[in-house]
Amino acid sequence: MPTPDVSAEQPDDAFFAGDFRHPGLSEPRTKEEWRDYLDYLLPPKPVLLPLDVYRNLTDQERSRHNAERAAHHSALVIVRTSQMKSIHHQIRRRMMTNSRQPAGARRGIVLDGPATLGKSTLVKTFAYDFEHELRRDHPDRFDKRYIVDGLLIDYTPVVYLNIPSQATPKDLSVALADYLAQPYRSGATKSDITRLVLDNMRRVGVELVVIDDAHFMDLSLKEGKVVNDHLKHIANHTAATFIYTGVDLKHSGLFLEGAGGARATQTAGRNTLLHMTPYNIRTMAEKADWVSVITAMEEALVLYEHQHGTLAGEWKYLHRRTGGNISSLAELIREAAADALLTGEERIHRTLLDTIVINQHAQSTYDATWQNHPLSPPPEHQRRPDSDDGEAAVGLDRPARA
Repeated sequence: MPTPDVSAEQPDDAFFAGDFRHPGLSEPRTKEEWRDYLDYLLPPKPVLLPLDVYRNLTDQERSRHNAERAAHHSALVIVRTSQMKSIHHQIRRRMMTNSRQPAGARRGIVLDGPATLGKSTLVKTFAYDFEHELRRDHPDRFDKRYIVDGLLIDYTPVVYLNIPSQATPKDLSVALADYLAQPYRSGATKSDITRLVLDNMRRVGVELVVIDDAHFMDLSLKEGKVVNDHLKHIANHTAATFIYTGVDLKHSGLFLEGAGGARATQTAGRNTLLHMTPYNIRTMAEKADWVSVITAMEEALVLYEHQHGTLAGEWKYLHRRTGGNISSLAELIREAAADALLTGEERIHRTLLDTIVINQHAQSTYDATWQNHPLSPPPEHQRRPDSDDGEAAVGLDRPARA
């Protein structure tokens, strides 16, 4: 079969950037991709039709309607938890403190915690809110573009970098340059690229720099000091506030002089360490907070046979399944919603949830400990979620092991 001749006469817009792009979002690597993230509209929540209307849809109509529901469930919702709100408040306060400080490195924030707790989502959500507020309050800044030394200068208040594995100081400068569309010559040194990047960051008005997955930087004993010195140099020469996220950063070369060292670095002295933790359910307030997260996700479901309140009633079971990890909870509910659509069951209940295998950490923890928990009492004897150790009444079958 001959290769089509794409050079044949075509309208100017016949081939555009979005032709074959995946409908979902990927982690942004450039300012253009970050703007795509800012402008992205989540799939809207479809309206549940009257059940008799749904059953009488044609195959094509039902397929289209189900595809819309599946897209909505895949995106689900970002729940603004109490922990997210608290950390957002601390970042906002730090940025206000830094805004008119004298020249020199501003104090940043290091967000530490186990994997899959939603650290990346938390910082991206803050940066999303921050830039959207700037768009609202200063729309004129986003309309201006000009050329300096052949380089396009446009307002770029947020830089978001996702660090690749074993990144070196030069890798960090290259990532900054690529994000800002800053050209550099082949074979340029780390110092050359960094100088260009710092000039560009000042011109485009960078106010917030997020370095996600900072534990991927080479923080070994040999390279830890070099990385710290490089971060200090960049922070010294930009007025932006830096936020780092990662796993076990407190004990890494970011805070100690090389991994396993004892001497604190200047990076440690210039940044506040915040911890993200899984949800606990020891106190009444913690239980209520956990139930509110489940409820927000459950209210987003669009299933014809699902009884709202079912998942909230399973608050204790869901905590055991996920270890109080909000990312694992979202994964479990997304998978269950997809299964309810695929099978036509149209509801989520304990039996279905127990068939879903989620991420290995949460699953292995649950598999190792579920025997330690007694059987749930019969529905008529179950207590409300605000009781000390009960589960809410839900009239659904439960497997013997739960």
